[in-house]
Amino acid sequence: MLLIVLFMPPEVLAQQVIMRGTAFLGDTAMSDGIAVLHHLTQGTQGELDSTKLGRDGVFRFSLPREPDPILSDVFFASIRHNGVLYFGPMIRSAEELDSVYQVNVYDTLVARPEGFPVAIQSRSVFIEPDSSGWRVTDLFELRNDEGQTIVARPGGDTWRHRMPVGIRSVEVGEGEVSADAVRYQNGEVIAKAALPPGGRLFVVRYKVDSLFMSLPVRAGTERLDVLIREPAPTVAIDGLDFIERQEFEPGSTYRRFAGADLLGPVVTIVKTEEVRSPHVEWVAVLLGLTLVVVGSIVLRPRSPDELVTLRVKSRQQLMLEVARLDEDFDGRGSSESERKSYERHRAELIRTIREMS
Repeated sequence: MLLIVLFMPPEVLAQQVIMRGTAFLGDTAMSDGIAVLHHLTQGTQGELDSTKLGRDGVFRFSLPREPDPILSDVFFASIRHNGVLYFGPMIRSAEELDSVYQVNVYDTLVARPEGFPVAIQSRSVFIEPDSSGWRVTDLFELRNDEGQTIVARPGGDTWRHRMPVGIRSVEVGEGEVSADAVRYQNGEVIAKAALPPGGRLFVVRYKVDSLFMSLPVRAGTERLDVLIREPAPTVAIDGLDFIERQEFEPGSTYRRFAGADLLGPVVTIVKTEEVRSPHVEWVAVLLGLTLVVVGSIVLRPRSPDELVTLRVKSRQQLMLEVARLDEDFDGRGSSESERKSYERHRAELIRTIREMS
């Protein structure tokens, strides 16, 4: 191979598109493993190549062509370690190939059977009137501070959270994770998905008959926002402060209640005669939290559907999930029912991706 490269005409070498990367296990170069090259374009994904890591964690791929941001023609690499699949960032333009590509993997931490007490850095609950009661979108933004990937033991879970009593028509996951990675069971949202260091978002949609309900809250929840769309009865929320009315779009106004560093175990929505004014100290708290917690979302009010679209249903996230689904299916012997489940879930993801294109 070296001789072939040495005697290639200069114009051929100049045309080669190379991805050079390094794999890190924590802060140390990973010396053992296999890197896989993926290609995403126009709603489809596939594996192009694979290579063993060098002693210093280095890997190298020749790309068939330059990435094209206009066509959403992108490349990325993945590495599996201790049964968990890790993805590097997406390469969307030729300029991004000028720097060294990096894939970070981590050792694993096995959670207790009932899950791990992962920090909840933000929870946003949007409540909207519905023809049959109230429709709720409940977003949990978790943060793994352990420096290791939290994984479930056989028959166990990685994280769980109690949900309000009496909810119905529950939907979890929004399609961005495998069908069995998160579920609703016995009054709890339960995750089996591996949780690498950093953030992870879970979305739960459900309906309730009455606005006056109690929301279970995990002690230590760093921030909780409850936004109730008008028209709605005048309410207060025990454990939270009324902050303001927010208009997300013309004719769409929400009453916003918020709290930080909650002690739990519940906050309760109750009927009241007047909406309490925000405490002065809460104005400063809210401003600071808005700047640091919102992250990649631009600092203007967003509707629930906009927020979910921005944070969950990105086309790239779904395409990464297709890659993860393919890897998991190819890596194990599967029964006919598992194959059909895989094909059905993959088709649903691809359909969603194409609708977003």
